[in-house]
Amino acid sequence: MFAELLRVVSFANGKGGVGKTSTATACAGLAAASGWKVLLIDSDVQGSCADDLGYKDQSDDGRHLMEVLTEGAALHPVLRDVRPNLDVVCGGAALKEVDLKLVVKYMQNSASPAILAEALAPIAPEYDIIFIDTPPYAPTTLQLDLVASRWVVIPTKADKSSTTGLSNLAQELIKARALNPYLEVLGSVLFDIETGATVIRRDASAKIEQALGAAAPTFTSVIRHTTATSVSVRERGMLPHELAETIDSAEPFWKALSEGRKPKRVPGTAPALAEDYLLLCQEILTRIDEREREEELVSNGNGGVEK
Repeated sequence: MFAELLRVVSFANGKGGVGKTSTATACAGLAAASGWKVLLIDSDVQGSCADDLGYKDQSDDGRHLMEVLTEGAALHPVLRDVRPNLDVVCGGAALKEVDLKLVVKYMQNSASPAILAEALAPIAPEYDIIFIDTPPYAPTTLQLDLVASRWVVIPTKADKSSTTGLSNLAQELIKARALNPYLEVLGSVLFDIETGATVIRRDASAKIEQALGAAAPTFTSVIRHTTATSVSVRERGMLPHELAETIDSAEPFWKALSEGRKPKRVPGTAPALAEDYLLLCQEILTRIDEREREEELVSNGNGGVEK
């Protein structure tokens, strides 16, 4: 089963509002745009991936994923080609009681903590990479996501409450590894950081290492603080790189004013934020490729553990 899940990446943290959804959707969109076949799974009751990708009106609000996790239904994409090469399993309000139902099933021995892994394995070969946006406050669902994952990317802000939440995640990782020994932290990414805040970056990196150990290296790429662009992304249902691409074609402000309406302006920080996500996505994919090559060498050269 785990052999089919070597390209599954969960974005996780023990706290909400630290950039999990934004990094998951941006990386999924960029990987798809570069030609990778991508599946994005939104396992959060908030279903915020729909806002970033603009499919709110088409979402099933997590009903299919609920059936998969609690009734053993076969997993399939709810929406295909949300962007070229990008399929989605939606999250949303239907997942509100998934943790409670799973706990009851565990007590009755009628559910497996590897149920998502088992459901994902048959369709995983159809994709080059699979991203999971995990919930921060649903530990049972988070465990299912982690057990189904090969890699974990940890977005976090630099404030104390965000880095403290990493300790909770560390405990969840330990529990998940008991069922999935292949699970590893690929790295952590600093989110919503002022571009010149070098001291803050250094201190935050030290706190991350303290909470998760040296096995969780911080990515070189950071995601800058850009309130206007972040708001505009969700208002328009466009990813940062898509928003940046509209700048050259933006209408002149005088045209809208002459017609008595408000001009649709694109925040000037959009290209810079788009570049941050591009560099992060490249770093994530490169690090996965490097780790796969290392494991292949071990497997072929020294009789090590096979994939």
